[in-house]
Amino acid sequence: MKIIDSHCHYNLEPIFSGKPSHFSLEDNNPLLQMTWKNHWQKALEKNVTGAVVVGSNIENSLSSIEIAKNNPQIVAAIGIHPHHALDNSLEEFKTFFENNLPHPEVKAIGETGLDYFRLNKTTEEFKRTQQAQQKLFRLQLQIAKRYKLPVIVHVRDDSEDAYWETLEILKQEYSPDLKFVLHCASGPTRYITEALSMGAYIGFDGNIGYKNAGDLRSILKRVPLDKILIETDAPYLPPQGYRGQVCEPWMIAETAVYLEKEFDLDLDLIYKNTQEFFKYSFEKK
Repeated sequence: MKIIDSHCHYNLEPIFSGKPSHFSLEDNNPLLQMTWKNHWQKALEKNVTGAVVVGSNIENSLSSIEIAKNNPQIVAAIGIHPHHALDNSLEEFKTFFENNLPHPEVKAIGETGLDYFRLNKTTEEFKRTQQAQQKLFRLQLQIAKRYKLPVIVHVRDDSEDAYWETLEILKQEYSPDLKFVLHCASGPTRYITEALSMGAYIGFDGNIGYKNAGDLRSILKRVPLDKILIETDAPYLPPQGYRGQVCEPWMIAETAVYLEKEFDLDLDLIYKNTQEFFKYSFEKK
């Protein structure tokens, strides 16, 4: 069994350098003594042979590139998460991408998309945020097309609005050579179906095994086998047996075994899907 983690955050705490960040960790928690290199070694011991370190703002996107340097089994994705849409001007974001592309370590744009979760949609502030997120998402899709890179799409909402708006923007910016993955699968069935008709890949995380994730398992059954990717989103979304803990990158192995056992998924095919999506072998050189 060989596994590629198609979406993880070795660039975020506490994985990056052992700082607790916003996680509540006891002083004796071993994670506080680890860095991303320790986590990568631990993942290797669990048959993880490749990883995509995904950026969510300018700073940690640059960290993604640094982590990927000198390690042919790790690649970077650079992108601005919708939560950071108002951090800089659109022109400043554009300059960031242009200054760092093309780059031998960067194999994707993302994560990018729309996230309206827990936002009050009746306020003027929401309208400003919504417009900024949509413009930034479009920019990153255009950057991806320009540099012929796949896109990692993040969507989250209490209602269905962000899903349909994401799909509409994808349709407007669509081109036959634009590859994209719906990271951390969620959303209405028709949204998933329409995205698949555009060639979307779908990423599944440790939450696929949560007891209340019946809708997510229904989505999985609708996705063609050659369009499935697996991911940790570490340090978030630990598998069922580790809920309440920090998700560590090695836990992708737990998700892989669960998918193989419960859904009879071909892990070798998922491995090849990941190589195909990122146009990269993730093999030692």
